Amino acid sequence: MLHDIGTQRRLTRLVPHTSAALWLPLDDGLISGPEDHLRDLRQFLTRDVVEPVTAVLGFRGALRSCHRELTRTPTIMNLTASTTLGEHTRKVVVGRVADAVRDGAEAVACHINVTSAYEGEQLEILGRLVSEADAYGMPVIAMAYPRGRHPDGTDDNHLALRERDPDEFAVLVRHGVRAAVELGASAVKTIYTGTVESFRTVVECAMDVPVLIAGEKLIDEGEAMAKAQYAIRAGAAGVAFGRQIFARGEPGPFVQKLRTGMDDCWAERNRTVTSVPPRSSALLGGS
Repeated sequence: MLHDIGTQRRLTRLVPHTSAALWLPLDDGLISGPEDHLRDLRQFLTRDVVEPVTAVLGFRGALRSCHRELTRTPTIMNLTASTTLGEHTRKVVVGRVADAVRDGAEAVACHINVTSAYEGEQLEILGRLVSEADAYGMPVIAMAYPRGRHPDGTDDNHLALRERDPDEFAVLVRHGVRAAVELGASAVKTIYTGTVESFRTVVECAMDVPVLIAGEKLIDEGEAMAKAQYAIRAGAAGVAFGRQIFARGEPGPFVQKLRTGMDDCWAERNRTVTSVPPRSSALLGGS
């Protein structure tokens, strides 16, 4: 995707060409509540946590409160929101691009839930934010997830489908990612499809727009490391791990290990970029 020079320079700070991107989302304090290390972000954002991170994503209040801790860290301001206490699949606008520019953010973020009853509203919001951000030379990060509602009102993230049939689940993820790309997103954060092979198709459909995976619910350290590496092998630009970091008892050492593991995998991918990528076993379910 072609960008003006300002947008491209900002995006390069968030998604470097020379290493895997490691984003730390902190917006769960609004979405699900300030639990675990989110209770006091200023104590959580120690040097060992922040230094390996490429960017921090959050809402403006948290980013402003932690401006000293994040002086040297690029930030992404989330401009859409919902909480798990209400209609979680319906995202509403809670800020403007001008707010992010004023606060020195490198990009803005917008969430879309495909398969939601409110999908159309969120697509409209994303399209509008991209047009607004273009005037400021700001990248727009789309957080595109397949997420609807079960009959009992709880979220349906289609995870049972992922376990049963990663290829079919990838159809939903590809559609959400491609919708974000079609509307002008500069990068897309989405959910891992379960296998290297299926996620490679997600990266392909993004047509060179960087794709990162979300961390999802807290899992074993080894599984989280493997998940990040599988995504990179599939062509992902990196990961956006929130719960995998702030919900862990010892986040600092984990971030350091994650950074090292991702860098090793990135180097391995670059060494084999001209050869056929090796097939990998699934992280979740069959290959």
